Amino acid sequence: MTTFKDINLQVGSRLQMSLQNGPKQLIYYTELIGYVDGEYMIIKTPIENGLSIQIQVEEPVTLRILAGVDVFTLTCRVRSIFRAPHYYLHLGFPMDIKSVALRGAIRAKVNLPVQVNGVAGAGIITDISVTGAAIIAGKALGELNQEALISFEFPIKPTNQSAHIDTSATIRSIHELPGKKQDALPRISHGISFHELDLTSQVMLLNLVYESMNRSG
Repeated sequence: MTTFKDINLQVGSRLQMSLQNGPKQLIYYTELIGYVDGEYMIIKTPIENGLSIQIQVEEPVTLRILAGVDVFTLTCRVRSIFRAPHYYLHLGFPMDIKSVALRGAIRAKVNLPVQVNGVAGAGIITDISVTGAAIIAGKALGELNQEALISFEFPIKPTNQSAHIDTSATIRSIHELPGKKQDALPRISHGISFHELDLTSQVMLLNLVYESMNRSG
């Protein structure tokens, strides 16, 4: 059973925060201000379009935290809301804590143009996780076990602001896909693994995976 101490949370940790708004799930990003083990947590109130988000006392919130090779999901309730000039939320201590290992992480279907080694439109990312991706291109983007520079963008919900990921990666697999018709252009599939991403990039990618899963579910 996962405990709060397993997370080893640090003040200033970047958090993904989700609220349920009817059938929709709203995703925000925030930061840990502090906590007292077994009693409460304090986080910054997310800001959207220059205003603090709308949230109510006793509303349930879900926090996702990346720590090491694990994603921890915490379920809490809002106890107090502090507004100007500080804007922070006082949360009850997590009622439920779950963890998922990032190794072998679930992948989500996407359709994202990707720049490879400075070449724009080099291919399309067709599925992705926080550890790697699959890229379809018209030709091989390199050799097996070769490093490549990867760059791509995607919108962050709910504001649709653009998240930009720049990272190095290693090409782990290359194989040609069967053509859909006789005169179809060749399609080469590449499996790549990301090198160490910064925490903010990991959280943004995690959000992309969850968002894609919600759309397909």
